[in-house]
Amino acid sequence: MSETDVIQEKSDARQKNNKKEKKQTEKSKTDGATNKLSSTGEDKLTEKQLRKLEWEKRLAEQKTQGNVNDVKEKLSKSELKAKRREQQEAQRQAKTGKDKETVINNVITEVKQVSPDTPKSQNNKHPEEKKSPVKKSVDIKKAKPGYVQLVQHLYREPKLEYVSKVVNSKEVHPVFVKLGVQYSEKVILGSNARCLALLSAIKTLIIDLQSPAKQEFCRYMEAVLQTCTNYLQDCRPFAVSMTNALRHFKVQLTHMDKNLSDNEKRAKLIDVIELYINNDIKRAWDAICMKVNAKIVNNDVILIYGCSSLIHKILLEANKSGKKFSVIIVDSRPLLEGREMLRRLVGAKIKCTYVLINALDFVMRQATKVLLGAHALLTNGSVMSRIGTAQVALVAQACNKPVLVCCETYKFSERVQTDSFVYNEIGDSNLLLSIDTSSTASPLVSLKDNTKLSILNILYDVTPPDLVTAVVTELAILPCTSVPVVLRINANENM
Repeated sequence: MSETDVIQEKSDARQKNNKKEKKQTEKSKTDGATNKLSSTGEDKLTEKQLRKLEWEKRLAEQKTQGNVNDVKEKLSKSELKAKRREQQEAQRQAKTGKDKETVINNVITEVKQVSPDTPKSQNNKHPEEKKSPVKKSVDIKKAKPGYVQLVQHLYREPKLEYVSKVVNSKEVHPVFVKLGVQYSEKVILGSNARCLALLSAIKTLIIDLQSPAKQEFCRYMEAVLQTCTNYLQDCRPFAVSMTNALRHFKVQLTHMDKNLSDNEKRAKLIDVIELYINNDIKRAWDAICMKVNAKIVNNDVILIYGCSSLIHKILLEANKSGKKFSVIIVDSRPLLEGREMLRRLVGAKIKCTYVLINALDFVMRQATKVLLGAHALLTNGSVMSRIGTAQVALVAQACNKPVLVCCETYKFSERVQTDSFVYNEIGDSNLLLSIDTSSTASPLVSLKDNTKLSILNILYDVTPPDLVTAVVTELAILPCTSVPVVLRINANENM
């Protein structure tokens, strides 16, 4: 044997001896531990028994609650957590069920207190029959007699007594008192006419107003104007054009230089109103007339609806330019605004045809294009106009006729609306029961006292942008979806 082999055998023998020593030391340790456990065995047994008793109690409680099927079954930690969660959810559901029952009982008791004349047989019903709180709550939210429940938030108080209103509010200028009566009686119709009348009344107020001593003119003017506009709002809600014009004037009023004299402030405020009328209204009309006249050709048959001051100006300008065309005027009750438009166009020697809206489908086939006015153009592209406009646009689309809406940018609104019931204006329902074009009494008058009939006279409707080909503004001929862009441009210019 070589020396390397001898050395290897010696190292292997040493490793075997070390392993044997380790095993012997571990055995000695375990023997010592067992001796200690044997010496304290009684204490350890008692602790185990206590733990076992506690565990059995917990299992018994869980079995009574329906979470454990077998007491002797040993559960893991994940199973215990899952069963505890199920137990907590069951407790929450039971709690919410009790809360709902208490709410239902409270509603039923309130209804019983409101209607004490109900017979005792209804109050002593079986508890299961009292589980319909919806029927009970309908009686609380029931609309007033004669009101349509769908639009009951739009109804206003009855007509104002204008004399008592003026006596109670001495700060209302007589011009605004007269204007409020004209608004309420529908003497002034159309968003453009109402806006121009409002601006004219503000000019008169600026001239006649005298501020008290030690009070700044613009601040006093703002307070008096707020009182006057509140009175006008009570007479009839503002149009979008009026709201935008009033907002523009108030911004200029607040930025007025305080170092100027009262007469200089009056002159500057009047200039603000005149510039607004010239730039935003009259020049807008001229620009729109030029753009629409470029689209009108000879032998055109133009269909219009109702009476619009802008449409009237467009047709007069086209007639003056020598173009030969005819107009179909579609009208509807109860205001019959188309008769005024017919009178104006016939006076200008324009060939016209006058029909009611129930003949719309018949005359639409003869038209080549449709021109419509607008009360406002909303941010989502919808067109708010007099009631019936949406029907005209729908029939025009079905007959494949182009629909052009003529609208100034000062009528653009930041409001979004997709239906005619969230925001609208309700007119006098009695106007629908009378027919002034007939010599005999209307047969609908007998329905006025019918308690089962609720008459609704809505003044405006909302036309979706899909039914409109384009909107003609003073800026350009735009799609309906361009309203947010125009509003942003106008806001940057006013800053």
